[in-house]
Amino acid sequence: MPHLFSLFLLFAGVAMPALAQDVGGLSSTALSRCAGRVGLDTRQSDAAFGVIGLDGLPWLATERTEDSVGTQPISTTLTGTGEQRRRNGTSVPFRFTCVLDAQGQALMFHATPLMRRLGDVLPPAIVIEGAATYREKMALPRGVELRVQLLDVAKAPPGSSGGEVLAEQVVRSGWHVPIPFALRLPRETSFEGRKLAIAARLVLAHQALFELRQPLPVVGTDFLKPIELVLEKAAAAGR
Repeated sequence: MPHLFSLFLLFAGVAMPALAQDVGGLSSTALSRCAGRVGLDTRQSDAAFGVIGLDGLPWLATERTEDSVGTQPISTTLTGTGEQRRRNGTSVPFRFTCVLDAQGQALMFHATPLMRRLGDVLPPAIVIEGAATYREKMALPRGVELRVQLLDVAKAPPGSSGGEVLAEQVVRSGWHVPIPFALRLPRETSFEGRKLAIAARLVLAHQALFELRQPLPVVGTDFLKPIELVLEKAAAAGR
């Protein structure tokens, strides 16, 4: 059994910076903090660690609470789904719970694998799979994460690269490219009147290193094969 699913992590004494505004990043920065914690600790404990992806909208539930873990007060509990891909080619979907304090510090992450042989499966979904890479010949620093979103840009303001977020995922890998991703939409999602596009960036400490300068338009037929994203060096990273 992959080491990820034995993790029940409590970090009462770990100093971590508070969450910051990340313009153009995930709609839930808290999800990024949870992914960062589980990615770091799983890589250290599992030599076969490959990729861990946590799903954001529409599968992520966020709840405000006034509970505590030990002596640490909790302000937010996140519950959602994700997937671990190991270097030997196996893939294990899971459900997770992550709790954060008032400063956005990840106090605990607990993941439970789905028991598919017992009928425990994720809800039916339309899955858009692909991978992201970049042209520059450089190694990624540790701590980088891939953030991918499927947007509906039909009602985006003129000149804006944003739109309604339909699905998203934050991915931590062994810092090798290409980095695979999978965006999941509820099976009953209607695409009538929508204009779909994918936005992606590689982020380190809330700063984009590589990104799609403009969201990549996609149509229904693109869902039938993996989508390759080639990211460019972000303008801020080049200064």
